Amino acid sequence: MHDSNRTSASIGIPTPVDVGTPAGNPTPAGEPPNRPDMLEDGEPGLFQGDDMAGDGDIPDLAVQQAIGRIVLAWGRLEQSTVEKLTSMRHAFGDVRAVGGRARPTIQKLLAELRALVAMRDRHDKQALTVIAEIDGALQRIAQFRLLVVDGAQGVEGDALACRDLKNGERIVPRAMIEGEAARLDEIRARIEAL
Repeated sequence: MHDSNRTSASIGIPTPVDVGTPAGNPTPAGEPPNRPDMLEDGEPGLFQGDDMAGDGDIPDLAVQQAIGRIVLAWGRLEQSTVEKLTSMRHAFGDVRAVGGRARPTIQKLLAELRALVAMRDRHDKQALTVIAEIDGALQRIAQFRLLVVDGAQGVEGDALACRDLKNGERIVPRAMIEGEAARLDEIRARIEAL
């Protein structure tokens, strides 16, 4: 069996083609071929075969939106904490970018925030107490976020079925997910007020 041009792509002489090798021209630079599950710009769809609205699956959509809200709330919290640290650094005359080359974790951001607040006013025990409270709350919310984002298995009614780190089954109501997202927004406001 030979390819459609009966030539090798590399040296131009006839070579056999293995059974199962696709015939026709290869796609340029290894790009995926045009398929119906691709978006208009050639990028693969993230949720192939799954329309986000569903056919009357309103609770399913509401749970998906709650998950998206907690993910975005966490991202906004990290971004506003970086902005707060950047402004505090500039006030001290330090113009380095927060995080340097790698994106720091929220724990590292809080540690730096604690250090900068202590440098600003060593006698401001109230601000340091607020940061300690925020740190404790964020550790708990980070575990919840890990459960909801990484452990998600499916939607059951108006709740999310998850697996925890010990592979235990957990059902998380949508209201709880939305409540944690609201707490992240409150924490972000408290950090901005420091």
